[in-house]
Amino acid sequence: MNTILSTLMRGVFWIISKTTKCLEVLVHIELNYDSFTKFLFFTFLASTTLLFWYLNDIQPDYYIDEAFHVPQTLRYCAWNFTEWDPKITTLPGLYFITSAILSPFNLCDITYMRGINVLGAFTNLYLFFNIIKENWKSQMDWWNKWSIIGLMYNLTLFPPLYFWSFFYYTDVMSVNMVLLMFYLHQCKHTIMVALAGLLAVLIRQTNIIWFSFFTIERALDIFDSRMKEPISSEKLTTSLHFLLIWRQLMYEMRKDPLSFIKFVAQICGSLFPYLMVCLMFIAFVAWNEGIVVGDRSAHVATIHVCQIFYFSAFVSLFSWPYVIPHWQMCLRFLHQHWIFVSSAVALMAATICSNTLVHPYILADNRHYSFYVWNRYMSRYAEFKYLLIPIYCASLFAMSRNIAHLRFLTQINYVICVCVVLIPQLLVEPRYFILPYIFYRLNMKRPERWQILCESFTIHAINFLHITVFATKVFYWKDQPYAQRISW
Repeated sequence: MNTILSTLMRGVFWIISKTTKCLEVLVHIELNYDSFTKFLFFTFLASTTLLFWYLNDIQPDYYIDEAFHVPQTLRYCAWNFTEWDPKITTLPGLYFITSAILSPFNLCDITYMRGINVLGAFTNLYLFFNIIKENWKSQMDWWNKWSIIGLMYNLTLFPPLYFWSFFYYTDVMSVNMVLLMFYLHQCKHTIMVALAGLLAVLIRQTNIIWFSFFTIERALDIFDSRMKEPISSEKLTTSLHFLLIWRQLMYEMRKDPLSFIKFVAQICGSLFPYLMVCLMFIAFVAWNEGIVVGDRSAHVATIHVCQIFYFSAFVSLFSWPYVIPHWQMCLRFLHQHWIFVSSAVALMAATICSNTLVHPYILADNRHYSFYVWNRYMSRYAEFKYLLIPIYCASLFAMSRNIAHLRFLTQINYVICVCVVLIPQLLVEPRYFILPYIFYRLNMKRPERWQILCESFTIHAINFLHITVFATKVFYWKDQPYAQRISW
């Protein structure tokens, strides 16, 4: 069995290698960088605008949660801040921002509200460009310039995010604020990071987790800057980083008490804006008696470990070019550590058996792909969910390798944040995977040229298929007069 699998994987790798060489030839075609960049931007601008008007034309009525978001924004546009729809579970940041932009011009209708998110898509394009450029500022050669353009468009066109740019949901503006936090963190604008974090939380409460990510990163930066000895990149990416941080803390504590107090004061002073936002959020949760506002019955916190497995499959679907290169190392790891791998697989199977939870929405709402995946495969064939274990393992292994260049505690920080975001969620919702995926992609090491091109092809193909399904598969519910369609 292992021999057959190895042969098949070698064949796949050979095909990829030959395809890569062909793509490299195409990539090296001499094009004027500035002119082609402008061409791509105007193409994106025109195609997004046309697609917006097309989707708005075929779906002029409320689409799913717009039935809650749009009327609430209309109340805010009319300066009615006391009436609240109890079915809305997020804070009113989106409604405040939208009404502040549209109300002075008397443009408060569903088309212009959706247009706010189209502007959000252009904002994402700008922020992705600056974040990636900042990540690679020490390596701005010819290929990196083209890589930035490719990755910028791949992430902006990321299907579960790009689609919601055409409807009035919280996702796009939420991503805007988190990306703004990311960029300001790179630029070390502490107070501005805190302000962007506050806005992000006002749009969606779970963004406090990503704000906490940057808070911890800022603290780690301070500790790293105070190290007595230079830290090599090799030490940073291993558990030695944790030991070095611990030694630095012990060193500060062994000094005289006044020196240690000054050290703690410096840390707290540097983190003061972050800590203020965190304390405000804690006060809100205590006052609200929970993180959810409005109806909490559909958003009860639970322990749903399988969400991590679903997320890994989600990553493999959209970023398979970054998974495949690790197949040989994965097989080698499997062969060398077969006892550990067997134990891990057994644990995953036991988790799937005991922790495969189903939200009532998945069983009842046929407007989402998860409804069809669950009803046609996961619930119909008991063995299907176990057959996905190899995909989960391969994807998790590839993800660990793709962020292995980050400092060790940053890797741990990311894993903890993903777990805190996903595991308490009962509902399997691709929209919940958007920010974990974006953080993963932005923190990956420099990709190969064929990976960017294959990813771009995948992104465009999935977007095309999804828009086609959305436009052609129309049905009606008995209790609602307007058309229903299938989406993420």
